[in-house]
Amino acid sequence: MQMYRQQGGVRGSRATTRPRPCRVTMCARASTSEPETRVNRVIPIPDGPAQQAQQAAQAIEAAWRDGIKRQRLELSLPLIGATDLDDWPGGIRQQFKAAQPMVESILRTVKQVEGLQGPLAANIWDQGDAVGAWTGKNLACVLFPTASTLDRLNKLCTGPDAPELVLIVNPQWETRGNLVSDFGFGARKEASERFIASFADTYSLRQWRVYGDQLRTLRAYPNRWQVHLVQGRNASECIATREAAPSYQEIEALLRDRPDAMMNKSIFDRIQTEFRFNEESLKQQP
Repeated sequence: MQMYRQQGGVRGSRATTRPRPCRVTMCARASTSEPETRVNRVIPIPDGPAQQAQQAAQAIEAAWRDGIKRQRLELSLPLIGATDLDDWPGGIRQQFKAAQPMVESILRTVKQVEGLQGPLAANIWDQGDAVGAWTGKNLACVLFPTASTLDRLNKLCTGPDAPELVLIVNPQWETRGNLVSDFGFGARKEASERFIASFADTYSLRQWRVYGDQLRTLRAYPNRWQVHLVQGRNASECIATREAAPSYQEIEALLRDRPDAMMNKSIFDRIQTEFRFNEESLKQQP
């Protein structure tokens, strides 16, 4: 089984679950880029990079057909070269090697959509921070964009030759929690935050560990955000859906109401579970 991690998180294994019946939620139109009808179908957790890339491509196309021309993706990367001390001993460049095949698979699918066809040129925008870009007349994608490459991204999106669709994948800036913003202060900070807010979350898969429980949050446009509790190597349960990305505190509250959650067990049980998890993680590296 392929191994995954959340950016800055802990290792974990991918699990799957069966799709559930579709439910349609009628929502007020928030902007011209949002559909009037939002589907709340439970999407299975992908069982590897190929299925994740397929899900992401489907979400991108659905959003594109609804008029969303700036999209943000967060991919869960397969671990390569992890050690017992560090998931990514090679840092961001090692993560680039893991992400590149997935991004290129997504782009091969997306550029077959009518209106997005055409060749893409691959470039490195920043060697040190491993910021990569694939650009064409109708489609562009930037992997690991940073605050220092934001001006170039802005020019790509707003210039006279701006592509019809621009994707950003696993951006590396931080907009919350820092005393000093990645975007500086004052008017520049406000303008930068307005610009990145113009990108809609259309696909996101993140891994969480909360008191020993493994969870995944999944957003695949046009569906709501989903919280999946991993229950074994090949099983998971969708325990909640949300209109917006759930926070750590929300996930913690969901687990608090579950008697079987690790946070409701003894510290001894939690230590045993953590030990087994770390042992299995090392065994299952690709």
